[in-house]
Amino acid sequence: MLLLILTCLLICAALMALVWAWQRRRGVASGLTQEKALYTGFVADLERRQARGEIDDIQAQEERAQAARALLKASETQAAVAPVKPLYGYVALGVTAILSLAVYLMIGHPDQPDQPYKQRLQTWTRLAQTNPDVLPPLAMAAVLRQGQAGHANDVTYWLFLGRIDMLAGNNYAGAQDYEKARALSPGTFVAWSELGEALTFVGGGTSGPEAVQAFEKALQRDPNDARAHYYLGQQALAEGRYEAARGHYEAALKTMAPDDVSRPQVLEALNSIGQAEAAAKAMNARISGMVSGLEAQLKADPENADGWARLLRSYDVLGDTAAHDRARAAMQAHYANRPEVIADILTKAQTRVGSEGEAK
Repeated sequence: MLLLILTCLLICAALMALVWAWQRRRGVASGLTQEKALYTGFVADLERRQARGEIDDIQAQEERAQAARALLKASETQAAVAPVKPLYGYVALGVTAILSLAVYLMIGHPDQPDQPYKQRLQTWTRLAQTNPDVLPPLAMAAVLRQGQAGHANDVTYWLFLGRIDMLAGNNYAGAQDYEKARALSPGTFVAWSELGEALTFVGGGTSGPEAVQAFEKALQRDPNDARAHYYLGQQALAEGRYEAARGHYEAALKTMAPDDVSRPQVLEALNSIGQAEAAAKAMNARISGMVSGLEAQLKADPENADGWARLLRSYDVLGDTAAHDRARAAMQAHYANRPEVIADILTKAQTRVGSEGEAK
C-alpha cells in the first residue's frame, strides 16, 4: 500500500512539473512558425550547397520541392489551441489523482501481491475452455502455445496460432507459425496471403521478395484473393507501376463484400493513384526539361565530368534505360583513354540524391 501511495505521489509530481514547464513555454513560437524557420534555413543551406557546386540544379529543385511539401503539410494540419489557465490544469491533476486512488481502493486489492504469470495462464486456460470469446488475442495466443509439443506436426494448429498471433500483434511469431505450417505441408499449404501479410508486417509495411512471392502464389491458387491483390497493389504503387496497382485494387474490390471493413482502405488506396501518378509525371516533365539542357551543354563541352554524372543519374530517375545506355556509351567513348575518370563518373552517378551534403 505504501508503495502505491508513493507511486501516485511521484506521478502527480511529474505531471505538475510538466504543467509548469508547459507554462514556461507559452511564449515560444507556434509549431507552424518553427516549421517556417526550419524551411527558411534549409533553403538557405540548399542555395549555399548549390552555389558551391555540391549539388546540381535537378537535385536542388527536388530537395526544395520536398521541403515545400513538408511545410504545406504542416500548415494544413496546424490547429489553433486556445490558451488554458494554469489553475485549471492543477485542479484537473488533483482531481484525477484523487479519483484514481479512490477507485483503486474500492475495487482493487492493494494488500495483495501481483498474480504470478503461471496463475494468470491457468485462469486464461479456464476461460478459453468455458468462454473463449472474452479472452483477448494475446492471452489466447499464450494459452495455445502450451500445446506446441503435442501439436508439433499439426498444420491446423499452426495456422490457427498464426491467425491469433497476428490479431495479438505478434507479427514475427505469426510469420513463424505460418512458415511452420507451410514446412509441414508444402504441397497443400493454402495460407499464402496470410503468410505474405505477416512477412509484410514484419518488414514494417513493406512487402519484400518473400512476401511478394507468397502473394503471387496465393493468386495462383485463388485469383480472387483480395488480401493478395491489395498488398501487391501497394507494392506496385510504391514502385511507380500505377496501372498494375490500379488493376490489383480493382480486383480486390470486386471480390469484397459491400460491408467489408477493409473496403474503405482499398478504396482510399485506389483513389490515391491518380494523385501519385500526376505528381510523378510533373516531376518527370521538369527533369526531362533539365536533361535536355544538360545534353546540349555536354555536346558543347564533353569535358564536363560532373555533367555526365548528373545526366546518367537523371536518366535513372526517369527510368529511361535506353537513353542512359546511350549517354554512358558516349561518355566512355570520350574518356576512353582515362578509365579513372569513367570510374569516378559512374560512382557519382550512383550517388543518392542529397547525399553529397550529408557526406560533407
